[in-house]
Amino acid sequence: MLRIFFGLLIFIFTFVTIAVAQTNPTENLSDADKSDVDKRQLFYMIYDSSNSMWGELSDKSRKYEAGRTAMSSVLDLNLKDRDLAFRAYGHRDKTSCTDSELIVKANTAKAAKPLIKKAVTSIRPTGKTPITHSLREALKDMGERKGDILLISDGIETCDIDPCALMAEWRNQGIKIRVHVVGVGLNEIERKAMMCVADTGGGEYFDAGSESELIEAMNTATKIEPGEPEPVKQVRGYGLNIQGLDETGRSFVITGMLYDKDGKEIMPLSSNGQHWLDDGPGDYTMSVGVVLADGSIYKPVTKDVKIDTVGSKRVDVLITRPAIVSASFSEDGEEHKGAHVYAYQGGKQIFGFRRFDEALARPGTYEFRSKPNDDNELKVKATLTEGEHTIINFKLVNTVKVRFKYVLPNGETDQRGGQLFQNEEAVYNTYTNRFTGVKPGVYELRDKYKNVLNPMIPRKVTIEADEEQIIEIQMQAGYITTEYAGADRDYIKKKGGYTYIHALDADGKSVGSKTANPGKTVVAIPGRYRVLGHSGKGYFDPVDIIVENDKTVKATIVAKPTAHVSMTYASGNYKRKPDRASLVPLDGQKPIKTYMGIGKILKVPPGRYRIQPHSYTPEALPSSEFTLSAGETKAVVLQHK
Repeated sequence: MLRIFFGLLIFIFTFVTIAVAQTNPTENLSDADKSDVDKRQLFYMIYDSSNSMWGELSDKSRKYEAGRTAMSSVLDLNLKDRDLAFRAYGHRDKTSCTDSELIVKANTAKAAKPLIKKAVTSIRPTGKTPITHSLREALKDMGERKGDILLISDGIETCDIDPCALMAEWRNQGIKIRVHVVGVGLNEIERKAMMCVADTGGGEYFDAGSESELIEAMNTATKIEPGEPEPVKQVRGYGLNIQGLDETGRSFVITGMLYDKDGKEIMPLSSNGQHWLDDGPGDYTMSVGVVLADGSIYKPVTKDVKIDTVGSKRVDVLITRPAIVSASFSEDGEEHKGAHVYAYQGGKQIFGFRRFDEALARPGTYEFRSKPNDDNELKVKATLTEGEHTIINFKLVNTVKVRFKYVLPNGETDQRGGQLFQNEEAVYNTYTNRFTGVKPGVYELRDKYKNVLNPMIPRKVTIEADEEQIIEIQMQAGYITTEYAGADRDYIKKKGGYTYIHALDADGKSVGSKTANPGKTVVAIPGRYRVLGHSGKGYFDPVDIIVENDKTVKATIVAKPTAHVSMTYASGNYKRKPDRASLVPLDGQKPIKTYMGIGKILKVPPGRYRIQPHSYTPEALPSSEFTLSAGETKAVVLQHK
């Protein structure tokens, strides 16, 4: 029922989107704009929303989510010199091979962008991959207009002839439309098939294995200068195009080898692509069969082929339908998104398939395994039969959605991560801003990350069997703000600089610290703390404070008075021009800096000092000892020997 209801919502939303989109593309344009319509190139996008778009890319992002992000990125580009159109396929009907819809008619970029963005947001992956049908419909939509087609697909044709063959037809018919392809997370076979579509279609191919690569690929494709494919002369060679069909007429991907009359291998064959014969016309034999999920060929068919006509000869091969297997996942009777499925025999992995795939396999008994989450490592045994479709039903162990809300005394929520333990083992990670699937039961909740100032005392929590629950954790805490004070002349640096808050144990020793921006509030559990100033900002005494629950305490860090000292060298004959010296403290004080440049003021603690010439300047004498008082400014001249 949930799937039907969800599908109905999508249908209603899509219907509204279409009603908005299918308006007259020129009704809101000025006469000048209307006169420019035929001058602007049309950029026609065909978007894959087949069921396989639920799959993951290499970065673990969902394909359909990555596609939505990439499309938004494209629509943010400046496309005002082109008109846009948008078609989607596989978004309404799970089994239809004609589920392809022009959602946004050709319109100015300004008018089309919001409609396309709305459509991409609303549609959800559902059905098959009717690429060839969609390309044919796109050509009808374009009419006499010039422009390019951008096909975004995560798989190969599942309904009609190979779209590469269609592209060959277009080129031979003189159709001047380029077709560019963005392949989304394709395997090697799929990649070669889609590259053939782009190459034969006069366009460019872009491969995308992650969300960032998809964004880059689509943005790059959008920036291709409008143009026409290179003209292709009528084919004068001899070629072969094959298609595998079972007795019901369903097509399957087939591969194999072509041999000459003497049994010599001529070339590999595949139903995804055109095959041109260097040896010309003649009698050939091919051995082809359905490609299974494990990569092997099922019951290959040997067939004689006579090629005696110029052009690409189409040959349909009657094949035996292998066993077909797919998977469904449910939790408490509701559909679950599931995970990748692996088939085992004798403890050895034979093949794997994605949750939304219909995998082809050899008949036999398998153990199917899947792990949708840490609580569900599922195993189901099933026997697959030739020609039959078996659905493996995985039932997940019930989990409930839990979110912990850590409430501070002022009512605000403390952002933190937690862990649920059972028998001293961390079972789940939890986060303030999202729900976590958890088995009902009793757990100990602990901090996931070390919170030096605001640690949480471990506590027992009970997860009820309710479907969704928020558990509030009341926190004991106070608040610390820090500030700098004192005279500007006593600061080494006036701008920037953190303060450091140390948590103290019962003996007054630091057990950890946290940096804090002056003026910002820091949350801390009740207890003793010590606040220190930045060591490069000035000279400060530590400030000890006591934090009480639900109270704010301010720690003021005051810069201690400094003395100012500068130095120069007396005139004289120096081999190297004097430029530096070192300040030497004599009372154990620790200046922040002891390097002295000519005429530069150094701020230091009061006390006794001497200035030592640099080793580059042996002609100069060290200064006499001198004492600096707080607030004093002194200029020292280093004498020549």
